[in-house]
Amino acid sequence: MPKTHMSSRPAPDLQRFEQLLTSGGDERIAIDAATGRNRYGIPRGKACDEAWFSSSTATAISSRGYDAALDAYRSIMEPGDARSIPAWFGSIRARLTRLFGCEGTDIVFAASGTELELIALGLARSILRPPLLNLVVAPGETGRGVLLAAAGRHFLGSAPFRAIVTCGAPLEGFATPETLTASVEIRDQSGTPLSPDRIDSEVIREVEASIAGGRSVLIHLLDCSKTDRSGPRRSTASALLARYAGQVLVVVDSCQLRCAPEQIRADLRAGFMVMISGSKFAAGPPFAGAILLPQGIVDQVRDLHLPPGLRAYTAAEDWPVAWRGQAWPQFAAAGNVGAGLRWEAALAELEKLFALPVAFRNSVATAFAHAVEKHVQENPALALVDQISADDCRPNRTIFSVVTAAPERTSLASEAVYRALMRPRPDDPVAGSLKRVFHVGQPVSIGPRSALRVCLSASHIVDAAEVTAKDGTFDAAVAPLLADLDGLFLRWAQVSRDLRCS
Repeated sequence: MPKTHMSSRPAPDLQRFEQLLTSGGDERIAIDAATGRNRYGIPRGKACDEAWFSSSTATAISSRGYDAALDAYRSIMEPGDARSIPAWFGSIRARLTRLFGCEGTDIVFAASGTELELIALGLARSILRPPLLNLVVAPGETGRGVLLAAAGRHFLGSAPFRAIVTCGAPLEGFATPETLTASVEIRDQSGTPLSPDRIDSEVIREVEASIAGGRSVLIHLLDCSKTDRSGPRRSTASALLARYAGQVLVVVDSCQLRCAPEQIRADLRAGFMVMISGSKFAAGPPFAGAILLPQGIVDQVRDLHLPPGLRAYTAAEDWPVAWRGQAWPQFAAAGNVGAGLRWEAALAELEKLFALPVAFRNSVATAFAHAVEKHVQENPALALVDQISADDCRPNRTIFSVVTAAPERTSLASEAVYRALMRPRPDDPVAGSLKRVFHVGQPVSIGPRSALRVCLSASHIVDAAEVTAKDGTFDAAVAPLLADLDGLFLRWAQVSRDLRCS
C-alpha cells in the first residue's frame, strides 16, 4: 500500500481540517500511522497522481471535493460560532433534497451505509407492529456488516461515538423484541445471476410466510450491488407494500448512487425509504450516508423515540429538527462534523454532475464501458463477470467485475492483484505508467471466483466536462480517463505475469 510521506504533510492550519475529514467514523476509516492511510488505502487528504477506479468501495477526495470541504470548514468551524453548526447541517439537508427529494421529503444522516441499516431498522420498528423480519437482498454484495446491523446488532468493535462496542451484541433498545433477518440472493452458487422472476418469487415467498407467521417485514430493494446487480423489481415491491399496508415497509439500497435523481424521486413517491451514500459513485471520501424519507414515513415518525443504542452511531444534527421533542435523548455529539465535511466534498461532485446534460453523462459512461471491455477482451489472462448485463434499466454500466486467470485457467488471488496494483514502483526502470498507483474495487466473491471491480465515478465525468469546457471536443474530454485505463490494464498485465511466475 502506498505511504503518505512526511514531506507531504499539510500546513498546521490544514492538519485539523484533514483530521476532521476522518472523524465521526469507526475503525474502517482510522488512519494507520505507518502508512498514513485507512484500510481502503485512502489518505486523509488528496492523493496526487494516483488513479482511482475504486468507487464501488471508496475513493480519495478530489481537488474539487477537498476545496469545497475546506471552504466549509473555514466558514463554519473557524469562527467558533456553535449556532452555525445547525444551520450548516440544514443547508446540506436542503441541497440533498434539491437533488433527490420531492414534496415532504426529510433526511436522516449517518456515517456510512451500514449505519443506515440501523437507522432504517429503528424507523421500521417504530412504525410496524412487532415482531419484525428484516429481509435483506444479497448481503454479500452490499456490505460485510449488513446482516448484523439489519438485526440491530453491533457490526464492528467500535462505533462513531463509542470507542469500544461488542461486535455481534444487540444495541440497547433493539434486543426486545428481537428482529429476525432473512436474505434473498441474486446469484446461484456458481455466481450466475438469477432471473428477475426468480428473485421476485423468493421475496414474495419470504414476505407471505412472515406475514402468515405474525411478523411484519422490512423489505430491502437493492438498486445496485457491488457488482452492478439489482433486485427485486420495483413493481413487485410496490405490490407488496400495497397488499400488506401497515405490515410492510420498503427501503431501497441506493448507496452506490448509480441511479438518476429521477429514480430516487420516483422511489420516494412510491412510499419507499431510500439509502444513499456520498462515498461511492459520488466520489466523496468514505463515510457519508443519508436516508431519504417520503412524506408518509415522516408523518408517522414525528414523535419517534430512539433506541438508546443508536446514540453510539448518530449525532443530534443527523435528525430533522421537527422530530426533536421534549423527550429527545442526549447525544454524545451535537453534530458529526466529519460526515458533514465529507458530504460537502460529495456534493461538490454531485451538483456539477447533475447539472450536465444527460447525453454527455451517458456518453462518458459508454466510452468508459467500451474501453474496459476492450482491454479485458485483449488480455487472455482477464475475464469479465456478467459480460451481458440483464439490468435493462442501466444500459451504461459503471462497475465491471474482472477475474484474473492463472495457468490452467484457475484464478489468481484477487487480494494479491489488488495489493500489487496499489504498490508504488518508483525505482522500476520501465515506462512511467507501470510506476503509478492504481486503485480498483476491493475483491468480492462471485460464486467460486473472486473478482476486482473497475468503476466509473462522478468525478471522472465532471473532469471530462471541465476539459470539454476548455477544449470543446469530446475526444479530448475523455482522453485522460482512457489514458488512465490504459495504464491500469498495462500495470494489471505486468502484475499478473509477476504473480504467475512467483
